[in-house]
Amino acid sequence: MKQFFVFREKLRSNQVVAVALYTFSNLWVMLFSHTGRKIRAATTGVALCLRFRNEARYLEEWLEYHRAAGTDHFFLYNNFSNDNYLDVLKPWISRNLVTLIDWPKVPASPDAEEDCIRRAAGRFSWVGFIDADEFIVIGDGRSIGEFLASFEGKPAVALHWRMFGSSWHKERPAESVTIAYHLRAEKTNRHVKCFVRPEEVTACRNSHCFFYRKLGRAVTEHKHPVYGSVRVPASSGLAWINHYYCKSQEDYLLKTKQSSTLDRVGMRYPSRQMGKIAEDMARNNEVSDTCAVEYFRKRTEKQMRSA
Repeated sequence: MKQFFVFREKLRSNQVVAVALYTFSNLWVMLFSHTGRKIRAATTGVALCLRFRNEARYLEEWLEYHRAAGTDHFFLYNNFSNDNYLDVLKPWISRNLVTLIDWPKVPASPDAEEDCIRRAAGRFSWVGFIDADEFIVIGDGRSIGEFLASFEGKPAVALHWRMFGSSWHKERPAESVTIAYHLRAEKTNRHVKCFVRPEEVTACRNSHCFFYRKLGRAVTEHKHPVYGSVRVPASSGLAWINHYYCKSQEDYLLKTKQSSTLDRVGMRYPSRQMGKIAEDMARNNEVSDTCAVEYFRKRTEKQMRSA
């Protein structure tokens, strides 16, 4: 498995190869697979799409955080959860902030993303695709929508990861995720997640990579083109995603016992393994970073002033 990922990462890091593969795939979708989506673009609104499985203990923080960040609506895809997720989500559903979709499909992706594109098209200007362990940060404190407004004419905006480690927690801490886990890797990770204009999307390869009308491409925070799921060099100066991948050893062990239904690669090559616990717990604990806490504070203070 390790050799497979090493080879794949070498291919994806080669810009010439990445451009060629992505452009060919985009062209193929446009000519032979795209069914057409003639929908008038929405003028306002930001939505987030989340596929989740047994994330009830983390959903409230994730929703409150991204609501403060300016998200107007959430499309949540339940993939075989058996915890108390519905108790957490009921207040959000009653306020018409969450659309809950039962999604008992294996794999969940990319069909869930494409279903969300159809639901969001014509309703929201942008829809982002992230996971329950990912938190968006806009560096200057603006809302997500205000930041995306500067990308007029672009079909998608790709944000890089800042990878956060365990902060050396063995047991799950009582504090919220963004407070408890403050240690991360010094360098920004080259993987991206996207906000897309739903009417511009022709197909989804996975939650990192979409294809667009007229051979369009996502762009980074600095408007550099992105070809696929990664972009080198990585940058996280204006906007980025905090990825709390590891969390505590207790959380890690639970994940290893839960077989993935995410996508075909995740099902074949699980990233969390019993034999990697010590290695993964020690990774990405190089520098302290409380940017998500500060961003959430700024956003909530602004909401209180405008209320």
